[in-house]
Amino acid sequence: MSDAPSGSAGRLIHLLKLIATGPHVFSLGALAERAQLPASTVHRLLKELLVAGFVERGTGQLYRPGRELHRMASQLVARFDLVRSARPFLDDLVAKWRETAVLCAYSPVSRNAVIADTAATPHPLRFTVEVGGEISLAWGALGRAILAFLPPGEIEVVIREAKIGPLSGKPRSPRPQIEADLDQIRQQNYARYYDPENDIAGIASPIFGVNGEVLGCIGVTMPSNRYQRHLEDDLAIATREAGQEVSKLAAIAYS
Repeated sequence: MSDAPSGSAGRLIHLLKLIATGPHVFSLGALAERAQLPASTVHRLLKELLVAGFVERGTGQLYRPGRELHRMASQLVARFDLVRSARPFLDDLVAKWRETAVLCAYSPVSRNAVIADTAATPHPLRFTVEVGGEISLAWGALGRAILAFLPPGEIEVVIREAKIGPLSGKPRSPRPQIEADLDQIRQQNYARYYDPENDIAGIASPIFGVNGEVLGCIGVTMPSNRYQRHLEDDLAIATREAGQEVSKLAAIAYS
């Protein structure tokens, strides 16, 4: 049970995440097994969640997510739905530039990005980009468009933990080169990536929340041979403008 967090608060949050992402109904034993915690500990924490309305009793010895948990989740989604807000901009990028458009959401807990939505290119030659896939922040336009705008401490952790590129299989660039690349991304407000060996390229721009925190990014990905058509800043500027417009919607939602 070494993977379970320590402390009551950490364990309570751990259980809430498992409840939110798990089956609609669950038993005490099943939740304890998923949480890698003793059943007695999970039973005690479930009592607290029952009182708060985050968990409710089901039939028999089963539990289910509570109405208070659903209510809070609905309120957050109603305030700002990143996928719904960004979808028109994904479609517009594909319509104008005929390349696959991708929306990524940043996860501060795991320090990576998750593909939240895509709009596919009409070209028959294209990459399969699956919703739910994880993006490493240390490589590629999508990852670095987020990495460049994280707090220095988080950037340090990401760079330190980055070892081998997920596509290239090569070690990461030297730190001075990474820092120079991130500085350029901050100045331009978009990131570029070009890897002809693996025939992939992309451009991405960050999406910010009301307080300037990075929420994710919006970008385009394509085979590297088509990247040559976009060496001018036309597509980069369009991607940056899309990121800025989604950021405005986020600022309005949370203001």
